[in-house]
Amino acid sequence: MSSQLPNIDDQLVTPANPAREDVVGMDHARCAALHNYLIDYCLAADGRLNEAGQNSQANYFDTFGDAVEAVRQRLHPSVADFLTAARTPDAPLFYFVEGMPGPDWGDFNGLFADETADLEDEPEDSIVRLYYSHADACGGKSGGGMLYHQRRHLACFFVHPDDTECAFPVDKHPQCWYPLETILSHWITLIRLGKVVASPNNEEPALYGSMKIGNWEWRPYGDGQVAGCVAAWDRLCDAIEVRRRQSSGATVDDDSDDNRPSEPLVTSVVLDAAKIANPSFAHAFLSLARRPRHIRQIAPGLSLPPTDAAAFAAAQPFTQMPRQVRHWHGTEPEGIVPPVYLFFSRAGAPQVDVSRCRSSFRGHWDDGQGVAFPSRVPPGVYSEYVDRSEPEATEEAFRMPLPFSLHGARLSSGREVRDMAADELFQHGFKPLGGDPNRPQRLERLLGHWADLVERGVWAVGPHGVEGSIEVFKDATVNWADYTIPSSW
Repeated sequence: MSSQLPNIDDQLVTPANPAREDVVGMDHARCAALHNYLIDYCLAADGRLNEAGQNSQANYFDTFGDAVEAVRQRLHPSVADFLTAARTPDAPLFYFVEGMPGPDWGDFNGLFADETADLEDEPEDSIVRLYYSHADACGGKSGGGMLYHQRRHLACFFVHPDDTECAFPVDKHPQCWYPLETILSHWITLIRLGKVVASPNNEEPALYGSMKIGNWEWRPYGDGQVAGCVAAWDRLCDAIEVRRRQSSGATVDDDSDDNRPSEPLVTSVVLDAAKIANPSFAHAFLSLARRPRHIRQIAPGLSLPPTDAAAFAAAQPFTQMPRQVRHWHGTEPEGIVPPVYLFFSRAGAPQVDVSRCRSSFRGHWDDGQGVAFPSRVPPGVYSEYVDRSEPEATEEAFRMPLPFSLHGARLSSGREVRDMAADELFQHGFKPLGGDPNRPQRLERLLGHWADLVERGVWAVGPHGVEGSIEVFKDATVNWADYTIPSSW
């Protein structure tokens, strides 16, 4: 399919090709190229790209005619140029996006988000809705979409109108606003990574019985995400090893040793004996990531998983939980993947009460099914509970329950971690690039962020790895910026 599509690599926002700062208004040509690429991708998935012909579809002004011409003067010239070049999709533009709203569809559905601007004390006509959200991909919520600020020329995606409190006032939430081309580039990155997959509209069923949005399907994980997480793990181990060898307790023999031999973190034999789902993200990551020879502790108070099969299996609180549970609507999906305990706290660390606070681990097990659920678990890093049939299933994600309150720590969105939430540290919160605010953070981002903390000297490293107990994470209540992962998908 890719051979039929236009090459937009030079338009994608990347660290080497960032959004331009020398443009007055929106970088409309770049944004239109990325927007139209998504339309072409859908056409190619349906086998209609050559039939339709690139650039043959009507643009926004063609589609809405006199109604949009009547409000052209209310649009910034660069936004009008974008809408002149942007073709109108005849199917969902992306997993989160139903389409482009008409100029006269009302305050919470139309092109001009005047009511939102008024509620948020923004200038009249300053907020436009370039895309409206797809309710099925947004938890059944309607009225959301991509809001674009015509004064600041930044965009933010909202699942629901109520979410605007997460990004307004703009000056207090700068981390939630991006150039439009940055958000569109993130969406295309998801496609290239295999996280979002396109197939013929309404013909091919989605994998695991999950929901399709037009051509689009959100996959629980893909090989690219496993590879990215393994690369982040290697970076963390390398950062620790460099500083470990410089510590006073490192032995002379260490200097000639290869820190990453061929042994995996956990062998497939041990994983299978512990009943870790296979295939799954956790199984793939643990069996492909290399086990460092000299590093014992990879974060304050957190160590590598044991290699002994009996010890690894005995430490898992969730792997014996049922993989099929009847939903409220009567179905019994087979795609439940229980959390896996990945990185362990020290023996004797206070356990985390997951019975009285919001816990992602409960999932459908806590839906009146009478399943005996652990009330307390060891602190540490776990893979996410996943029902593969649900929207935005995210196997590559993690939760990190801790045995203390972190009032004052913040999510990527800038919101404070809730007092009684045991597992919100390092999580997203509101997602300005699109998606459910409850979708958890990727393990790859956590490992990469930990590497940053090691490289910047925030965490001390000794002869056996990162030093300190799990209590070090309480520093997030004061130095919260060190414990906040910048927003991404």
